[in-house]
Amino acid sequence: MLSTIHDVPLSVPWIGTNRSIRVYHFGKRSCGPKIYLQAGLHADEPSGMLILHHLIKLLEARDDEPCGEIIIVPCSNPVGLAQRMQGYQAGRSDLGIGGNFNRNFPDVSALLGERLAALKNGGRAIDEATVRLALKELVETLVPKTELESLKKSLLGLAIDADYVLDLHSDDDSGVYAFVSNPEHPATDLLSRHIGSVVTVGGLNGGLAFKDSCFLPWRVAQDFFPEASRTGCLAATLEYRGTRDVRDDLAIEDAKGLIGFMESAGILHPTEPWTTQATPFNTSRDCVDYVQASVPGIIVFSTAPGERVSIGEEVAHTLNPA
Repeated sequence: MLSTIHDVPLSVPWIGTNRSIRVYHFGKRSCGPKIYLQAGLHADEPSGMLILHHLIKLLEARDDEPCGEIIIVPCSNPVGLAQRMQGYQAGRSDLGIGGNFNRNFPDVSALLGERLAALKNGGRAIDEATVRLALKELVETLVPKTELESLKKSLLGLAIDADYVLDLHSDDDSGVYAFVSNPEHPATDLLSRHIGSVVTVGGLNGGLAFKDSCFLPWRVAQDFFPEASRTGCLAATLEYRGTRDVRDDLAIEDAKGLIGFMESAGILHPTEPWTTQATPFNTSRDCVDYVQASVPGIIVFSTAPGERVSIGEEVAHTLNPA
């Protein structure tokens, strides 16, 4: 499979410093659906970067061409990757102006509403192609004032018109699970099965996470054609286990799962029948919460991440060894 590689420069933060993000591009949008994949937005979560490295290699080894467009950014946050303090990778939040790297992405929803209303008043029919073009143009009008804003604009510009947006992360210690902005999208269960998700959590993260900035404009588009929010964009954060689960064997299998999803979603030509073992368990963010310990001590776990538990079953206890 043929690919093109190009570097997107970011705003210069200081004299003598230049950063860019490297983008791998397969296929053409005019041929079919578009999928956008990125990893390393939290730069201290290397699992996703390794998965996308192997995904690129697997795609390049194929003899066919995509049925649509595939854009991959394996290292999406050069700002965070450069933040090291005494041997510690401080990649979750910006040390310059502060804030979680996966928050406060631009939301062009209001601008989209104004654009579509003007088009409709001018007699134009509104369809998905019109929305995608408008989104691309609106992100281009954003004027970043900092390197971080430049990074967020660049990433959003690559993803905003995609049918599928997959943002790869990892937790501290967990199984594979996913957050999806719109759990009603018809491909949600398909994605969950192919990545082997233990649980898929539907709903918005809050704070304008990357996936939500890609999805939210489609809620506005729904005012102009009813199916927009359901089929316009499946945006998901994929949590691939823990930050120390960085192994080639795991990453290759995860990359194959993403290829399986792309084949099932019509982005790649099917090469073999896919059998997915995982049975997805879907829930909402209302069912996700922290557990507050009633006493101080060492937390001793009784179950492993990803295990199913019953109501009343012990998952951990607190021990004071003193």
